[in-house]
Amino acid sequence: MIDFKALETLVWVATLKSFHRAAVKLNTTQPAVSQRIAQLETEIGARLLEREKRNVVPTEAGRHVLDYADRLLRLRSEMLHGIADRSAIRGTLRLGVAETVVHTWLSRFVERMAKAYPKLALEIEVDISPNLRDRLVAQEIDLAFMLGPLVAPSLKSRPLCTYPLGFFASDALGLPPSGVTLQALAAHPIVTFSRNTRPYMAIRELFSASGLPPTHIHASASLATILRMAEDGLGIAAIPSPIAADKLTAGQLKRVDTMVLLPDLDFVAAWRVTPDAATIEAVADLAGVVAAGG
Repeated sequence: MIDFKALETLVWVATLKSFHRAAVKLNTTQPAVSQRIAQLETEIGARLLEREKRNVVPTEAGRHVLDYADRLLRLRSEMLHGIADRSAIRGTLRLGVAETVVHTWLSRFVERMAKAYPKLALEIEVDISPNLRDRLVAQEIDLAFMLGPLVAPSLKSRPLCTYPLGFFASDALGLPPSGVTLQALAAHPIVTFSRNTRPYMAIRELFSASGLPPTHIHASASLATILRMAEDGLGIAAIPSPIAADKLTAGQLKRVDTMVLLPDLDFVAAWRVTPDAATIEAVADLAGVVAAGG
């Protein structure tokens, strides 16, 4: 009789193209993975996987078996999530988060997760969105709250929230109370997100217009650093409005009144399309409720 665990192992070896990575995913050893695949090949009577250079690829027989195994695993995942008590779901969910989410609603999300999935542990890592996308594709994280839109055939996403990007500065810079022009902004350093992020590229494009003086754009992966630099009068922060809320209330920063248009930042929950993604999708839905203020 074919062992269900062996079918699951076959799916993950084929998905991750590696016996080692499959062993890490399944929380077992590489010899155990090899043994399950060998047992499955013996029972089916055909070779299912071949090694090609550094990758593992399915044979023709392997592709046929994978088709059935994938459907079985999806049905099991849907059944368990649809029928089982969510409070009984165990394991670890590796969550990647953009820092804007950390400074807005992540704490509320963690509280809701603790109530909905008390036995599901979170491993939270903060990174910029381009890195989070790469880590999702590489199976290093299970779910990411990151900047969208997201276009990747192996990934699925759902919208979470949208934040307007604005300019914020200290009174020490002496900016006019209203009608601040792009030329006036360009006279000061601009402090914003890391290079290779969409906000940074939008800011760089904005200040590369002809006729403007050379503008220094400081990039930082730390929103706390950006806020502190703006508060100390070292530059104008270009960040999402909710991030500056406390500084505005305390009078340490003010919103720069300008007609210069900045793009909104759309955040999404993204995850890899895998047979066992039912719980991850449900967690993404919960994040959407929390992000919307629910």
